[in-house]
Amino acid sequence: MTNASPPPGWYLDPRDGRLNRWWDGNTWTEHSAPSSPSIAVQTSAGKSMLTAYLLAILLGGFGAHRFYLGRPVSASILLCVALVAVITGAMSDSGTSPLLVVVWIWTIVDLFLIPGMVRSTSTRRA
Repeated sequence: MTNASPPPGWYLDPRDGRLNRWWDGNTWTEHSAPSSPSIAVQTSAGKSMLTAYLLAILLGGFGAHRFYLGRPVSASILLCVALVAVITGAMSDSGTSPLLVVVWIWTIVDLFLIPGMVRSTSTRRA
């Protein structure tokens, strides 16, 4: 398995998170700039915050946003809990399961965690 390096671009400086540093595809260069909204930091994985939010809102109970953001373990756990909640809800007299509360709380908390998850996917390989 090869470990491909990120494409050339501006990334958060691994030594100083307040700066963006130019990655030439092989090594860090001496070129740096203050991290600011005017300089778009290129993400190595190309993950979009908008896509992550849409997946969380529309398919959050199934962990789609976590799969998208490269967190397959927690996404699989959330998916399993959601499936167990649906199955136990279908088998119960009330038609619902207390596990659905866990799934919804987890999804609501994730709505607040998405910006950090997107940031961590952009700096994971940089």
